[in-house]
Amino acid sequence: MTVSGAAAATHDALADAYHAQRAKLAPPDDMWANCAANFKPDFSAPVPPFGERVASFLGAQDVLLDVGGGCGRISLPIADRCREVICIDPSPAMGEVFETAVRGAGIRNARFVLGGWTETPGVAGDVTLVAHVTYFVTDIVSFVRRLNDATSRRVLIGLHSPPPPDLFAPFFKLARGEEQALVPGRDELLAVLTELGIDAQVIEVGPAPQPVVATALGESREQIVRGEVEGGVRLGWLKPAEAESAAALFLEHFDDLYVDTEQGSRRRVGVGSRELIVTWETA
Repeated sequence: MTVSGAAAATHDALADAYHAQRAKLAPPDDMWANCAANFKPDFSAPVPPFGERVASFLGAQDVLLDVGGGCGRISLPIADRCREVICIDPSPAMGEVFETAVRGAGIRNARFVLGGWTETPGVAGDVTLVAHVTYFVTDIVSFVRRLNDATSRRVLIGLHSPPPPDLFAPFFKLARGEEQALVPGRDELLAVLTELGIDAQVIEVGPAPQPVVATALGESREQIVRGEVEGGVRLGWLKPAEAESAAALFLEHFDDLYVDTEQGSRRRVGVGSRELIVTWETA
């Protein structure tokens, strides 16, 4: 592969700025510690369209490698479609939820590897899934090169357009009085892949589901705002002491922040967002 560096530099600068802004809020060492349980697999519901699309690329003898897969929310419900699921993630909290889910569902062909992707050798698969991870990667070239080296057949990168972290931006500005640093998304990723000489295909799965932590808790505006604030505290961009003042601001600007849909009030900024898969063959 050859790389000119311009697209990669743009991608990494966006991710760096996002992390620098969050670091000022002094998040915990494991940024997912307070909300890992919100991302646990739901084995009682049908596999969602994104999971089915990922499964369509799997064969019975394949190893599905789930990079940054957290608690296996996507990969564990389709573990019966392949020989083995390997989930690698740096979050101990996600690992605990993963192991609990595996035991509870009686899954025997899945294991969790604790570690960062580019720092943990010896992990490989036939099909590699990377869902909602590239937004946060600060060395995207090394990350993608490792994907190619560790994947025998196909890489699948799942993302939303716009990215889920960007959906907090209007709330962040109201609560903190500054613009939220936006993460690199589809366009930045595709530009990097082009620099690397990778001919990627973009598959549109459909409308993006609402983020787990932003699901409305009830019919009243107060309940919806309370869920939003609680999610912000769990994710670390709101401090507990700021919750009351943030809730008052969100209620004051409710009509600017939310729109009524058939499913209830939803974030206005997320209306029209799409769920995508960026994919390429490695062989």
